[in-house]
Amino acid sequence: MKHVIVTGASSGIGKSIAQQFFNQGWTPILLARNEERLKSLSESLSQCPYYVCDLTEADSIHASLSDILKQEFRIQALVNNAGAYQPKSIDKDDDHVWDFHFQTNLMSAVRMTRGLWANLKESGGAILNISSTLAIRPIERTAAYSALKAAMNNWTLALAIEGAPHGIRANAICPGLVQTPIHTFFDDHSPEGLNAQKIAQAMQPLGRVGQPKDIAATAVHLCSDESSWTTGVILNIDGGILLKS
Repeated sequence: MKHVIVTGASSGIGKSIAQQFFNQGWTPILLARNEERLKSLSESLSQCPYYVCDLTEADSIHASLSDILKQEFRIQALVNNAGAYQPKSIDKDDDHVWDFHFQTNLMSAVRMTRGLWANLKESGGAILNISSTLAIRPIERTAAYSALKAAMNNWTLALAIEGAPHGIRANAICPGLVQTPIHTFFDDHSPEGLNAQKIAQAMQPLGRVGQPKDIAATAVHLCSDESSWTTGVILNIDGGILLKS
C-alpha cells in the first residue's frame, strides 16, 4: 500500500490532491488544523488516517510526525500544500506578517520534510511542494507571500540535488489563480464580489480561473512511478497567466 502525507488537506487544493491520490489507489494521510473537516474527508476516503496539526507550530508538527512514524507507514510521497496568505502593503508588512508567512509557507514544509527525510530515503520517495505563480511574478500587496514562495522554489531545487543520490525526487507546482477558500471573493455574492470574480475570469488567457482538480491530477502524476525520472521541476499550472506581459 502506498502512503502519501498531504498537509493542508482539509480544503481547497490539498483536499482535491488527497482525493485524487485515493482515487489512484494510494492511502492519503491527512494533516490540517480543522478536525471537523479532516474527519469528514477521512470518512469519505475509507477512514484514511488524519492528524490535527497546526503547521505553523514546530511542536505540533513534531507531535504529528511522531504519531505517524509510530504507525510504521511506508511513506512514499509528501505533499507540502499547507499555506496561507495575508495581503498587506509594504508599509503594513510588519515583522508579525513576515513571521506568519515564514512559518506557514516555508517552515511548515521544511519541518515536515526534515522529519520525514530518513523515511523518504528508505522508500525512494517523492516530495511535492505547492508554491505559487506569485513566486515568479509578484503583484501588489503580496511581498511576504511572494518572497517565501520564491524561497520554496529554490529550496525545492536544493532538495532535488541532495535527494537524488538517495532516490528522492523533489518538484514544485506553481498554481495560478485557483478557486479555493484562500480567495474569499469567490464566496462574496455582493455586487463588489461578483465584479471581482468577473475581472478575475477576464484576466485568464484560457477564459476561466483554475479549480483544485486542475492541480490535483498533475500533483499525483509527479509523485507516481510514471514520473520516476522527473526531479527539480518548477511547474506552472496557471491557465497561461504568466504568458501575459
